Amino acid sequence: MWSVKYRLFLNGERGDLLIKVDIIDEGNGRFDIEWEIDAAAYRWVTENLFGKRILVTCREEWSAEEIIAAYHGQSHVERVFKHFKNPYHHAVHPQYHWTDQKVKVHAFVCVIGLLLSQVLWKKASDLGYTFSIDGLINKLTEVRRAEIITVSGLKGKPRKETQLEAGTREAFCGFVPGVI
Repeated sequence: MWSVKYRLFLNGERGDLLIKVDIIDEGNGRFDIEWEIDAAAYRWVTENLFGKRILVTCREEWSAEEIIAAYHGQSHVERVFKHFKNPYHHAVHPQYHWTDQKVKVHAFVCVIGLLLSQVLWKKASDLGYTFSIDGLINKLTEVRRAEIITVSGLKGKPRKETQLEAGTREAFCGFVPGVI
């Protein structure tokens, strides 16, 4: 009876092979359970069964290296589609356009925005910053610019000056040209 119940705990992938269980009857309805992980079985399972992938393709002209590179590059494409679904930064939806031309322009602007943010992220990572693209854009939203217009008199053009809002060095450094 006990052997059937403890087997339910070991029914995971290779659990019965990896974990050795001994049930010791101590009498008076008391049992003691001793268990250990079989090191040899664990080594065999990790070397022979875990971590194997089979890549299937119809591209017979590709070399094995090209197939593996294409497989690893798939994650980059999936990440781009994930960015397009982000409702805060690069979202293609919702679209409030009715003509095909305007929908195409909207999609084009979203792609250009994603490309520009990728370039910005690349420059930031070359400078040593470890933000994700979304983290970088969130950090840049903290940077604020003010335009100050000074009127010196009734005649002549008013003077216009642009200045960055005071903030932490971490928020500005490396992202805004001329700020050190």
